[in-house]
Amino acid sequence: MRLNVIMKKYRKERNLTQEQIANYLGVTAPAVNKWENGNSYPDITLLAPLARVLKIDVDTLLSFHEELTEAEINQFVKELSEILQKDGYATGFEKGVQMLEEYPNCDLLRLHTAEILNAFLILKKIENPEKYQNRIIGWLEMVLTSEDEKIVNMATTALVSYFMSRGDYEKAQLQLDKIPPASFDKQITQAILFEKQSRMEEALEVYENIIYKNANGVSSILHMISHILCQEKKFEQAEKYANLARDISILLELGDYNAYTSKFMLAVKMQDKEGTIEMLEHMINGCETIYSYQNAFLYSHMQFNKTVNTDTITDMLKNSLKTSEELDFIRNEPKAQKLFDRLK
Repeated sequence: MRLNVIMKKYRKERNLTQEQIANYLGVTAPAVNKWENGNSYPDITLLAPLARVLKIDVDTLLSFHEELTEAEINQFVKELSEILQKDGYATGFEKGVQMLEEYPNCDLLRLHTAEILNAFLILKKIENPEKYQNRIIGWLEMVLTSEDEKIVNMATTALVSYFMSRGDYEKAQLQLDKIPPASFDKQITQAILFEKQSRMEEALEVYENIIYKNANGVSSILHMISHILCQEKKFEQAEKYANLARDISILLELGDYNAYTSKFMLAVKMQDKEGTIEMLEHMINGCETIYSYQNAFLYSHMQFNKTVNTDTITDMLKNSLKTSEELDFIRNEPKAQKLFDRLK
């Protein structure tokens, strides 16, 4: 936390007003207000008196025991892991407690300490685990008050796993609901939670949704990379990405239209008549089967929106192919004319 946040936090905890702080330090109330708003900082000579009136030490006021770097935290966790393995769980647990007492405001350290102690508690089958579990869960719950959303989500996920391991699925779900819906971790954890409750169909649907969304995402990114390389006339590299986009779309059952979009674009950019005509046929076939993924084995547990007017979308795709000026260079080719006739 920044100095202004710490000042405000402890002032309120001590039930002091800004005016009382100002009187104690011999400054004006507006000056204290500016400090708390982060618009200015107290003179260095006022830090010790300010800490005394807030009943904290200067280290706490300046976040000395909070602002650890990620490298420092990783080193602490490594040392803790070594102690747990060499000296036993009880010794390692006490070391963890000491670390958190020394750096009581470091949420990330508290999170990682709780995670590693909990992992060893499960893996090593420690006797009387309840002796340690309540403290560990208490630390994770403390992290839930962090200002860092990512750390909060990580702590919440850890709590979900803990409650699932105990068969307390209701508490697990309550914790899981706190994680934003877009979080990848939440989707995976939700599927695991469904499986634990023998709700297999729901678990499979979650997993298939993840596959479907990520398949489309990867395919689209590969297409965009291929497009950029085409713009730079790096056709050999573009073809590699186009082939990857095709292979992924076929493997993950996204349909021919999606599979051959990049290959079609590449052939057009290269003014390759034979290749363009071949890809045009794939695209026309793809238009007619664009929703085939809805019946694919890979997505058999998913519920798709059946109210979409597929004929309208198919007609739009076909019309874009029929009227595209980029295809004028093949329009007089006999094979191409037969394909264009299919679009009418």
